[in-house]
Amino acid sequence: MNKLSQIFKTGLVVVIISIFTLLIGELLVRVFLPQNKMVTWIEMHNEGFVMNQSGGTAFQEYGNRKAEYRFNEYRLRGNSVTSSNLNILTIGDSFTFGLLLNEEDTYVNILQRKADTVYPDSIQFLNAAVGGSGLADWALWLDMFGTELDVDYLIYFMNYDDVNRALSKNLFIYDENSPDSLIKSQRWKPKEFTIKLSKKGWYRWLQGNSEIANIIVKVLWKHVFFEDLTHNFNPEKSEVSIPTLDSFEIESNYSTHLANSILNKIEDWCDLNGCEFLIINTGFFENETMSIYDQNFYDWIQKNGEETEGLYFDNNECVQSNTDSSLSELKIPGDSHPNEKGAKIITDCTWEKINPILFH
Repeated sequence: MNKLSQIFKTGLVVVIISIFTLLIGELLVRVFLPQNKMVTWIEMHNEGFVMNQSGGTAFQEYGNRKAEYRFNEYRLRGNSVTSSNLNILTIGDSFTFGLLLNEEDTYVNILQRKADTVYPDSIQFLNAAVGGSGLADWALWLDMFGTELDVDYLIYFMNYDDVNRALSKNLFIYDENSPDSLIKSQRWKPKEFTIKLSKKGWYRWLQGNSEIANIIVKVLWKHVFFEDLTHNFNPEKSEVSIPTLDSFEIESNYSTHLANSILNKIEDWCDLNGCEFLIINTGFFENETMSIYDQNFYDWIQKNGEETEGLYFDNNECVQSNTDSSLSELKIPGDSHPNEKGAKIITDCTWEKINPILFH
């Protein structure tokens, strides 16, 4: 009995010391290394593409900003899907998602309000965008989740890192001799515990309330949660198919062929599911922020837009003509994402192009 009592006392002391140490660590982080707290909402499918959580809410802080996010059962940002005469599904990265913006300030939501004013109770914009997604993610996302939605128009908001992400995520490999000119592959695979952990209430509570927990989660996301099946594109170690190393060279046209083939695949999905496919860039294309792969594809699509599947519209001139000096005035200070003014300008430029096509 004395031995058990001693074990209990020792254990209690260890717990108390551990809690005290964590509290001191939390205090030190808040004073000397304050963090922007965030409850994560992005998940990775076993096939390697990213998606929003299904249902529920999350939030993100950045300086004095705090953006609230809500999701419906279809992994879309916003309210539940309702019956509508015309459903417009928007896909894209964190710009289209509206990172660090509250729902009413995202350009998808502003487009909805414009449509409600002109065509009340007729049109529904659905925001499927996911932060960190690239072009290739959407070909897989649509196959997995898109058929659950009755889509009339699919709008892909192309951004300045989408092709680079398609290349680095290795979800597809371009091969002109294969069906669709694509071979399905993968790079990142979530470890089994990662998916389970993200749904735990205590884990999400810690993210929302502890700054030291946010540091730990960032480290876990970077080094623990996901397995690199390509072993950094090592031909000798890779567990999956990868492109040849010369595909990554600046003078190679591989990334442009890959991007165009993925767009064709998305267009095929639309044809199969009875929707029209539109491609619109965000208008935030600047040489200093673009990878060489995205720059090459942007140059190509500017010259050959009529050869791409779907209709292509360029917002670059319109967006940049609405600035007094540079795009920095349209960005959240210290960040690269559109602020409220930037989102409003993207909306106006987009509406000018899609209104004659969608609604007449």
